[in-house]
Amino acid sequence: MSLPTGLLNQTITIYGKTSYTAQGREVVGAGTSIQARFQAKQKNVMSPTGAIITIAATAYVAADTVVAIDDRVIYDSQTYKVYSKYKVADGQGNINHIKLDLLLWQT
Repeated sequence: MSLPTGLLNQTITIYGKTSYTAQGREVVGAGTSIQARFQAKQKNVMSPTGAIITIAATAYVAADTVVAIDDRVIYDSQTYKVYSKYKVADGQGNINHIKLDLLLWQT
């Protein structure tokens, strides 16, 4: 069983991180547009180093979506960075969908 497709009714574009420039800026690859459920919100979490991080949005994507921490996500002309990724299981232990916590992209 997977997340009902009717809930994945918004389009996000995911750009995988490929490398860094000599100045330390990220270089991203080609974007992939996928169906997702996007929810803007503000939630504070504590990082492993003790810093307070503000989660700006959460996106839910299909279980077979290829996405990694630090990938760039664009939704509605706003750019985000994947801070955390959680595989969500159903009652039988099968991966149902993936939850992504997103930070606003800092340029």
